[in-house]
Amino acid sequence: MIYWQHLTRQANEAHTREAYVDAQELGRKALACAEATFKDDFEVDAETAVSAVIVSYMNLAEVSVSMKEWLQANDYFERGVQFLQGIIVKPELPTEHRELIELTASHLRFEWELFTQTYGSKLAVAKRTNRLRWLKQRNDESSPWQSSYGY
Repeated sequence: MIYWQHLTRQANEAHTREAYVDAQELGRKALACAEATFKDDFEVDAETAVSAVIVSYMNLAEVSVSMKEWLQANDYFERGVQFLQGIIVKPELPTEHRELIELTASHLRFEWELFTQTYGSKLAVAKRTNRLRWLKQRNDESSPWQSSYGY
């Protein structure tokens, strides 16, 4: 957990300096660290373990917003919710841990909704642009094959 804290502090400092690429890289390392130690950390201190992972996702979403990478920011929110859903479905989860996950999920969904309300139109444009880019790339890849058969 100390290494996660160190990485997160460095990522936040980089974000403050507007060194977004560095903040993103450090944030990804912090997330990987929190996820790698999650099972053991969760058994010792569930609240801290859950917070580390979700804070990492939210920090990465915030950096993505600063970089105007709307799809990526949305993806980080979604991945955070999916992470929590993966925990809460475990039948052996104690009640106090289930309540912790539900509370954390509510907070994360609130932040995601706020993101969507604030940047929803930009997110929609990014989704359309991404879809058009994918279709164009797919079309460009199939063009040589189609042209050789007279299509």
